[in-house]
Amino acid sequence: MRFEVSDWVQGKTVDGEFIHGYIETVDAQKGIARVRVVQSDNEEAVGRVIGVRESWLRSLPVNPLADKNNVESLIDIALATYDEAWFNELTDRLNGTKRKNSKNGDGIRLNGRPNNRLGLFEKK
Repeated sequence: MRFEVSDWVQGKTVDGEFIHGYIETVDAQKGIARVRVVQSDNEEAVGRVIGVRESWLRSLPVNPLADKNNVESLIDIALATYDEAWFNELTDRLNGTKRKNSKNGDGIRLNGRPNNRLGLFEKK
């Protein structure tokens, strides 16, 4: 097996769409990986899980979290997957602070709103 769950990959779908995302599941017998798409030349594919042959994918290097742009991209993914704990962890890292509980236990306070380039949760 070439890939494991959570590996970042890019490749091409059967329809010829270029995708960039991370692996959610792998079927080693069939050679198919299910990829959560975070970027694509087909905007409708972004945010969806697509089955892709492993031979059509290539691994991407792991990017350090020290880069602000990488952290912002991960925040977008946390929003798209509704992962509140991961979102809080990433925004803490982005703001350079440790999570502090307020007096009434509400948790972290953010200044401003995160920029969501996936188009989810847009303000009306």
